[in-house]
Amino acid sequence: MNVLHGGKVVTAIDIGTTKICVLIGIADGKGGIEVIGMGTAPSHGLKKGVIVDIGLTVQAIKIAIILAEKNSGLTVGPVVVGISGGHIQSFNSKGVVAIKRRDVMPDDIERVIEAAKAVPIPQDREILQIIPQYFRVDGQENVLDSLGMHGIRLEAQVHIITGAVSSAHNIITACELAGLKVEDIVLEQIASAEAVLTDSERELGVGILDIGGGTSDFALYRSGRIMHSKVIPIAGNHFTNDLAIGLEASLKISEDVKRKYGFVTEESYINFDTALLELTREVDQKVKKVELYRVYQVLNPRAEEVFDFLHEEMMLYHLKEIMPLGLVLTGGGALLRGMEELAQTILDIPIRVGIPFSDSDDNALLVPDSIKSPIYATGYGLLLYAVRGQQAVSESLKNIPIMSRVLHRMKSWIYEYL
Repeated sequence: MNVLHGGKVVTAIDIGTTKICVLIGIADGKGGIEVIGMGTAPSHGLKKGVIVDIGLTVQAIKIAIILAEKNSGLTVGPVVVGISGGHIQSFNSKGVVAIKRRDVMPDDIERVIEAAKAVPIPQDREILQIIPQYFRVDGQENVLDSLGMHGIRLEAQVHIITGAVSSAHNIITACELAGLKVEDIVLEQIASAEAVLTDSERELGVGILDIGGGTSDFALYRSGRIMHSKVIPIAGNHFTNDLAIGLEASLKISEDVKRKYGFVTEESYINFDTALLELTREVDQKVKKVELYRVYQVLNPRAEEVFDFLHEEMMLYHLKEIMPLGLVLTGGGALLRGMEELAQTILDIPIRVGIPFSDSDDNALLVPDSIKSPIYATGYGLLLYAVRGQQAVSESLKNIPIMSRVLHRMKSWIYEYL
């Protein structure tokens, strides 16, 4: 364990489709974190959040690590990594068992959760996380913690999140080839929520949509835990690819245009001081003029598609009534001008853009300006998740192979939500 000013040094790696981000922080021992180093590098080895070229991914991780170590003056130790991608799937399931000794004991809770997860899953998939949503004892009202209650019959509804085992293995392999030791893997929806949602929002009911480079990750929180999650296969790279076709420009130029001029509502058009864009073609260096309004014509349909997809999900599962505080947008896609207003129009719920924040009273632990952006929500959330006691690896697990240890930790998350 590295120690500086009495705190433990923790490292988070957000392995995204468009960038690799490494954050180094120092825990204050009270659940707070001081970010002291950051390194980013372009990512070219992933597609829709899944590693497709380990060599390119390892190279990008190494570059980001070098920059983070240089900025912090520290050496990266064990890391916590985020996992996402189109392979992530989730569903709710129920289980019922008889209470053995009339009072609900820990083994009763374990048995009912085992019963709830006894559902057929393809061989190439693994349960990544099981999150209890509520319990019932003898058909009584839903309760969050049934431990110690008296009764005969115990029911549980859980949210089961599954993913491709190979994807988790590839993330671990890439990190190990970069010289790192993976301490844990965390779902990116959960990490982003740690960074941008308040406790009251998660308690009363709110959704979060992290619009990344390869996928958009949605999660709905109620009573402090996830009630629903979904990976939408539309994200930042789709916006860039659409611009490349619509503007007849390279991906690099299209990405620059998206970052500088991207807007998805007509009202945002008046905020620019130019009506024409001058794009330099990479082939012959000739300047091509394009109407700025064309950017809106290209990006608006894709943005509407994202929110239409989410709206269908909300209607199908009747989610709107259990998210009274609306939706928080984060991730790089949330930076497109007009996204907040467009989401409000399509979804008809309160919308805000979420940036990393600190709920610590210590001014020294406030989030630095350099990461106060939706782009860094996942990375900062991974740090918070790590320092809040959920990443400790017991001595009995130290010598267990990493994948087995990670899956063991994923299983133990069950009890951290009780």
